[in-house]
Amino acid sequence: MSAHTSQRSIYDQRYEAGHYDQRSAVRVLTAECEALRHAMNRALSSNRTAQRINLFDFGYGTGRVTNEFIGSYVRRYAASGQDLRVVAYDVSSAGLAKAQEALCSEGFAGDGLISWTPDENTGYIAGRVSKRDADITITVVFVHGHEGEHPSVMRRLALMASDGKKYHLTTSWYSGLGHIPGEHLRREYFRQLGELTSHRGEMVMSMSATGDLAELQRESAERPANGTIAGFPIQAPGDLVYETELGQPNFFHVFGTDLNDHMRAITAWRQHWWVEGIRYPDEEFASREAELANYRRVLKANERRGDRLWDAADYQEFHTVAAFRSPLDPAKR
Repeated sequence: MSAHTSQRSIYDQRYEAGHYDQRSAVRVLTAECEALRHAMNRALSSNRTAQRINLFDFGYGTGRVTNEFIGSYVRRYAASGQDLRVVAYDVSSAGLAKAQEALCSEGFAGDGLISWTPDENTGYIAGRVSKRDADITITVVFVHGHEGEHPSVMRRLALMASDGKKYHLTTSWYSGLGHIPGEHLRREYFRQLGELTSHRGEMVMSMSATGDLAELQRESAERPANGTIAGFPIQAPGDLVYETELGQPNFFHVFGTDLNDHMRAITAWRQHWWVEGIRYPDEEFASREAELANYRRVLKANERRGDRLWDAADYQEFHTVAAFRSPLDPAKR
């Protein structure tokens, strides 16, 4: 089997080129904003005595979703009096450096030296930035991970970045978990992310569903079992390789009912999990109006499903979905 290009290399190049985050006229989807806002509301409700809310974001990239949320945290949650610490984890230092730059343009300042070593073959904490507003301190810690290490290393670094405290809210937006090849390795990442999250914490795992990249899924399904494409292993339904805007072959897994299995495995007694649609498989949005029309369709579809277990046809209906884990019953959320 030929060696494949690392996710570190692929995403460093994509973020440096600048096209990746400009694919759509709408940078952050309404459904993503609402999912994160509701999850934070639940986290605050379940952890009223915490002086600081810890948020871990896996696959932070340039902070597309979470940076925007950080900007609204004081306005929305100052009444709680709770500080916020965000730990931004990604395998691309180029993406994290852009996230840092964007935050500093909004008044964040470095707490000591921030050091990037893109060629390092182990994960490390690069540094942090912070901002104080209305007696609320927001800190963002940047963790540059390495995909070649065991997922337990990711967990260890995440705990170091939060002073050993588990997280009140753990998120991953769209593609982080989808770029992990191998069912066993994906399962281990889910397990480690679940372990990082407090029993009274919230999880929002957003990812591509089987309604996305349908043609490539058909092509991959015609390959021999346990075959490869461009050096990437194609082993399970939903595994595929697509070509990036820079012409790079890249591994991706779109989730179907296997997501049910992952969430069931990491949900303990007195916790609940469920799935919601995030985006229908329309073209990239040319306007906010087009995105809002998609969002309204998503809301109606989620209302029809209620809290029932999703089947294969449900996943095939959506481009993007989110799986949630919460100590709160979804019927009462």
